[in-house]
Amino acid sequence: MNADWLISPHHGIGRLAFGLSPEAVAALASLYGEPGPLMSQAHVADDVEAVIAQQGASMSEETIAAVRRAARELANFATQTLTKGQIPILLEYRDGRLDGVTVEARHKQAHYDGQFVFALGAREVLALFERANGAPGRYRSSEAAFDNIAVSLFNFTATSPRGEVRALAEADADFRDRSVTLRRQPYRPADELDQFVTFSFN
Repeated sequence: MNADWLISPHHGIGRLAFGLSPEAVAALASLYGEPGPLMSQAHVADDVEAVIAQQGASMSEETIAAVRRAARELANFATQTLTKGQIPILLEYRDGRLDGVTVEARHKQAHYDGQFVFALGAREVLALFERANGAPGRYRSSEAAFDNIAVSLFNFTATSPRGEVRALAEADADFRDRSVTLRRQPYRPADELDQFVTFSFN
């Protein structure tokens, strides 16, 4: 198995290690693809201040403070796509450093714990990451989140509005769009946590 495609929680994927600058990522283009432009959210803080200036009188101080906090977080966030052979890798940056990596099913060489992740059935992958997590995952819509290892899987499952979790089969239309996202820290926005259900595949 190619070490350049090793899924390593809290570290990244292969040489795409968390903490790299955009310039360091660009130096890996021969391995992972040419970098597209950085899509920054730096304008968000100014946009929010404009809204507050117009509508602030109708907003509570708590709401204004919360909106400003969210804007500051977004202002430090940027995304970028690496493309090689028409297969993109999505990158996330915070404060100018690599903070998240997403690979999709067409990256067949991506592997974890001696297994090619996208060659396995959905249930096998979910059980694999649940064991690594040491606890059941959180599920909503097409997402499975494993907070202890800061890994999210997309389109390996479908969660109904009633909280019923089902592993997708190869015949499901969304199965072809499977992806794995690794982040330096788990994505746990407080206002979204009640949308998830806890479920075990082990």
